[in-house]
Parts: sequence; structure tokens; C-alpha cells
Amino acid sequence: MKRATKAVDNWLYKVGEGINKHKYLVLVAMIAILMAMIVNVPKITLDTTTEGFLRDDDPVRVRYDQFQNQFGHDEKIVVAIKSDGIFELKNLTKLQELHNALKTEVPYLNDITSLINARNTTGDEDSLLVEDLFETFPQTQEELESKKVLAFANPMYKDLLLNSDGTFTVIVLEANTYTSIGVEESTDELDGFDDMDESNDRAEEQEFISDQEMAEMVHKVRDIVAEYNSDEFQIQIAGSPSVTETLKSSMQKDIKKFNGLIILTIIILLSLLFRRVSGVIFPLLAVILSVLSTVGLMAYFGTPIKIPTQILPSFILAVGVGTSIHIMAIFFHHYDKYGNKAESIAYTLHHSGLAIIMTSLTTAAGIGSFAVSKVAPVSDLGIYGAAGVIIALIVSMVLLPVLIAIFPIKRKPFVSEDHEDYLHRLLEKIAAFSQRRAKPIVVSSLILMAITIALATQMKYSHNPLTWLPETNEARTATEQIDKEMRGTISLELIIDTKKENGLYDYELLKSIEETAKYAETISTDTYFVGKVVSIVDVMKEIHKALHANNPEYYAIAEDPNLIAQEILLFENSGSDDLEDFVDSQFSKARITMKMPWVDSVEYHGMLQELQVHLEKTLPAGVEVQLTGMIPLLADTITAAITSAGQSYAIAIVLIAFMMMLLLGNIKLGLISMIPNLFPVFFVIAFMVIFNIPFDLFTMLVGTIVLGLAVDDNVHFMHNFRRYYDEGKCVDEAVRLTLTGSGRAMLITTIVLSIGFYVYLFASMANLFNFGLLAGTAIIVALAADLVLAPALMKLLYKGHKETL
Repeated sequence: MKRATKAVDNWLYKVGEGINKHKYLVLVAMIAILMAMIVNVPKITLDTTTEGFLRDDDPVRVRYDQFQNQFGHDEKIVVAIKSDGIFELKNLTKLQELHNALKTEVPYLNDITSLINARNTTGDEDSLLVEDLFETFPQTQEELESKKVLAFANPMYKDLLLNSDGTFTVIVLEANTYTSIGVEESTDELDGFDDMDESNDRAEEQEFISDQEMAEMVHKVRDIVAEYNSDEFQIQIAGSPSVTETLKSSMQKDIKKFNGLIILTIIILLSLLFRRVSGVIFPLLAVILSVLSTVGLMAYFGTPIKIPTQILPSFILAVGVGTSIHIMAIFFHHYDKYGNKAESIAYTLHHSGLAIIMTSLTTAAGIGSFAVSKVAPVSDLGIYGAAGVIIALIVSMVLLPVLIAIFPIKRKPFVSEDHEDYLHRLLEKIAAFSQRRAKPIVVSSLILMAITIALATQMKYSHNPLTWLPETNEARTATEQIDKEMRGTISLELIIDTKKENGLYDYELLKSIEETAKYAETISTDTYFVGKVVSIVDVMKEIHKALHANNPEYYAIAEDPNLIAQEILLFENSGSDDLEDFVDSQFSKARITMKMPWVDSVEYHGMLQELQVHLEKTLPAGVEVQLTGMIPLLADTITAAITSAGQSYAIAIVLIAFMMMLLLGNIKLGLISMIPNLFPVFFVIAFMVIFNIPFDLFTMLVGTIVLGLAVDDNVHFMHNFRRYYDEGKCVDEAVRLTLTGSGRAMLITTIVLSIGFYVYLFASMANLFNFGLLAGTAIIVALAADLVLAPALMKLLYKGHKETL
């Protein structure tokens, strides 16, 4: 192993000589490679959609896409209006004006529904009339009262368009299903007569409406609403598109804020550390190019930045500058001492090149373990995070030496290695303490880790994008208000498939759908409930009642299949297309929509399983049912996250342990070195349980990221300790030399990394705040483990300088 290490060191020395000799050629090659990636940066997009959390081939995502192809876009913009009396003429007039403004001015709008155009079905034995509730707008309060009676008498309106006391109503906007970007409108007048199967095939090839288009809709709705909002007519905007757009806006602001703060921190730190222009400009240029190259790589492969991947730029900045600091520090030290730039470049790569490569590989392995995640943005974080670390490594190992070789650098007076400052004396004291108290340190650390394992069973899981927003955020308060007044803002969709044409004419099937709706509306816990259920059954009962002189006693399903078919035909002939919202064109599939409040998706799991069991018992034989919509998407995201997190942690631990064994050339030492590496991970778990921080899509990232970063300092410690020990030094002396020699760099990189994560404390979203707090603190704990626990382990493991493992 020693021969292999020496051979690599010698090769790196030659690489340094080669870079200096061919510096201009290397510079041109590096610029060409980096620019090939960076030119794609303007093409990068953002995606904060709920379905974007799952891979395209995830079964839940596939079912959701099929549902949207059949029934249209699922996510609705909800404009909520609160007033002392919705059915006062002045308020209703304003509602009509707002409705019409939204209808005519909002882009990409497929449908709009409110009390103004709510379906009102009336008739007699032979005819059916389906019209808007306010087909004729009342001119007096007296005329309005009759409409008010109709509205409160219609069970479909309650908790869908109107609350129980008439002080709260909503306007629901549905977007186009498919994007209009890059799509030319057809001029073929016969397109509407195409075969349905061919039409469905084309639909599946089209892209759904884009995040950008939905954002335009939300912005326009906000602009229009602002003109009508008042104290007497209070308007709020909710719905998942509003929440998504708010998250996207917050993400864009936070990315700029985080990157600005960390770049400022890097400039200050490099200035204090090196006190030379080159010591600031060169590393800063290297990390910025690394970030831009990584983002360009994402853009090239069409991978958008999503909420979890927004941490990539600041992560690469922090990791990359740590690598750059090691290279610049060693170069300056050697250059100030000997004055030979070419020799100093080669020496730098020879002295620390292998350790830097190994630390970068372990960091890449840590974050790269997320590549197997079923959660799409977490997988992207693993892939591009690892790629970014490797890019930063190459830029630091090649571009930095090139810049050093080309541009003039002023020497500073050399400070002797024997010079002892305050930090040197502090590190000596830490080394002495770790050796004197080795056994208590190790025992207490192992006990703490064991306690943490027990605490891990109390970990709370969570996935609730709404709570990522501040409690005072308009999108959050509006959603919570509508949940309270209208009993729900997001939906669970049930697709009933009879597998045969006109299968929905079956009375027993319709009856089972009705029973399912009744059962669902009884579901209620301390955290969630089913607030409203709508389906084809509601329309059928509405038709049946209308054909019996609007007698409420006939608000029921017709029992005769022939009568069911006749009633449906009458409804279709009335000119209404509302059936398209509930059934397919062949009347073989039916849609049941269950409206529920927006709560933590973990809460939905039990309900979904319970409902699935009920449906299997209730529906007739041969009928299939699928659960889809926003709720299964949210629920599946956290399930996939929990499952994938376990896999990622296992992969990271195995890969890093293998690398440590390879680097140290000893299996036993490699495994023991994992104890201080794992200590900060256990600390994070305990911290989360004690302070009730949930395990979510962001906090789940902390463990493996910190593991990959913490091992960097551990590599430097173990590598140098083993070298001093093999030279014949006793354990105490080897530890002292290691800490006083490498401790300063370990401390500096820890400061950089912790600040890189602590900038998230300025985030506008709670999930990022928790991530930054945990990751930044864990990095500091990792340093403590490497300065105290690792030396203590070596003290107990080695009894004398002649003994070997």
C-alpha cells in the first residue's frame, strides 16, 4: 500500500510539472471544456410542481398523468371571497365582475367555476333545462333572494362553492391540460371528428402545461384580484398552483441570497487567510466556474432545478473552496520558503494531491448515494452533486496550478514551522487532552451513539410543502382559511374502471359509488377529514330530481338501467358538457373526487389504505379502482423518501468505509476511522428528536452529506497520523504533530463549510432553515470528533510506536 501511495504521489508530482510546462495549452483545454458546459446555463429551468418530486416512470406518477390525460389538469387555482353576505346585491355584482375579469384576462384558462355560472338543473317529465345559476342576473335584492334559496337548496354547492352561512365563496380556475409552448394551433376543421383513440394517443405525446405557464396564470390572477380586494370584499388566492408559485418565488430569491452570502463569506475568509489578491481571485474563480459548469450540465440534460436541488450551488461553492484552500495554502507555504513557482506547484500536488482526491471522492460518494432515490429531485441532487464535486476537484487540481503558473505572484516573508501562535498552542492542548482522557472520551461517545440509536425510533416523518412557508405567508393563510371554511383545498381522485362500454349504466355500480361517497364523508380524525365528495352519482341524482318536477324526494339514482341511459342522453342534449368532468366518452370510467384539507402527507397513508380496502369490498366484481390526485402524490413522495434514505445512508457508509480502508491500507483501521465519521450523523438524529425537527425531504439529506464532508478532515487526520506513526513516533507525538500540522486546515475548511450551510438560516422557507441549522452544526461536531474522538481512538488502539495493526 505504501508503494502504491508513493507511486501516486510521484505521478502527481509529474502532473504538476506537466501543467507548468504546458500551462497555456492546459488553460485553453480547460476553458474549452468548462465553456462547453457553461454555455447551457441560460437554458436551466425551475420546477416546483408536486408531481415533479416523483420520477416519470413512478407508478403513482404514471397513474396521475393518465388521469390528467383523461380528465384534465388536476391542480386548481382557488380564489376565495369572504364577505358579510355573498348574496347581497352589491357583493354578488362584484363577484360577477371578478368572475368575468378572470374569465377574459387569465391566460391558459380551460374552465372557470363560481356561483355565477354554477350548474342549475331543472325540468319536468319530458324535458330538462341545464343553465347557469345566474343565467339572468337579478336587478333587485328581492329577485336575488330566489336565487339564494336555490343555491342553499343545492347539495352540490355546499362546501364546493359556498359555505354553510353564505359568507364565503370561491372561484375555481382550471388550467389547460397541455402546454401551448411550441405548439401550433390546428387549422383542420375536421380535427374534432378524429377517432377518440388517436386523439388519446396524441394527448399522451403532448407535454402537460408548464410550470412557467402556471406561474403566469397565478401572477395574472393576483393582479386582477388586487383590483377587487377590499375590507368588505376580502379576497385570497389558494390552491396548489398558488403554493407552488410561492415556493418557486421564494426559491429564486433564496438562491440569489445564499450564493451572494457565501461568496461574500469566501472573499472575506480568503482575504484574512492569504492576504494576497491571487489567494482570493484564483479560488473564487475556480469555485464559480465549478458551480456554473454543474448548472450547465443540468441544463444540457434537461434537468430543472427543483426545491431540494437548490442547495447545489452553495454546496459546491463551500466544498470547492475547501479544496482550493488546501492547494493554495500548501503552495504559498512552499513558494514563500523556496521561491520556485514551478517546484512549488509540483510539490503541492505531490504533498496533498492524493488526500485531496480521496476527500473529494468521499464527498462525492456521500452526496452521490442519493442517486438511487425514488424521489426525482433527491436523485438529481445525488447525480449532479457528485458531478459538481468532481468538477470542482478537477478545476482545483488543474486550473488553479495553471493560473498560478501564468500570473505573477508576490512572495511573502517565510514564517518558520517552529513559530507557535495561539491556534498552534490550542491544538497542542486538544491533542494532550485527547490522549490523557482517551478512554472516557471513547466510552462516552459510544454511549451517546447507542442512546441516539434508541432515539431514532422516535423520529417524526413529514412532507408538507405548505408548512415550508412562513405562517404569515398569503398562500399558506389562504389555504388554511379555505380548509376551514370550505372543508378542503386539495383532492383525492378515485378512478372507477368497469372495463366495458356503458358500464356505468349499472344501477348497482352507481349505488356502490354513492355508498363509497357516504363512507368517505364519515372519515374524520384529529388532523384530517373528507370535506366533500362529488361524482357522476351527484349529477344523476340531480337529473332524476329535475325530471320529477324538482321534487327533493326524487334526489336519488334511477334504478332502471334504461332510464339511467335516457336521463344521461337528456342531460347531454341539454347542451351541458359537465359530464366530461366525471366520466369518459365510453361511459366505462368514472371519477370520484374527494376534497380534503392540506395536512402533512404522512397523515394520509392510513386513510388511503383504509379506503382501498373499503372499495375492494364495496365495488362489484370485475371493476377496478385506482387512487390518484394530489394526495397520493404527496403521500408517495414521503414514502419514497424514507425508503430511499435508508438505501442512501447504507450506500454512503459502505463506499466511504471502503475508501478509508483503501487509503489507510488497513481494514481494521479503516473501520475504526468510521466511528468519528458517523458520530456527527448520530448527533443530528438526536438533535432532531430532542428539538422535534421532522425527517423530511431536506433534513434527510443532512446525514449523508455530512458523512461525505466529515470524512474529509478524518482522511487528513488518519493519513498524517499513520505517516508519523510509521516514522517511529509514539502515539502522543504522532497525534500532536498531526493536529498542529493539519488541524489549522481542518479548522478553516470547517469554518467555510459550516458557514456555507448556516447561510440557510436566512432562508424564507422553514425546511431550508432546518437543513442549514442541522448541517452547519453537524459539520462543527464532525470537527470536534476528528480533533478529540479520533485521537482518543488511536491512543486506545496503539499501545506503542512499534506495534502495528
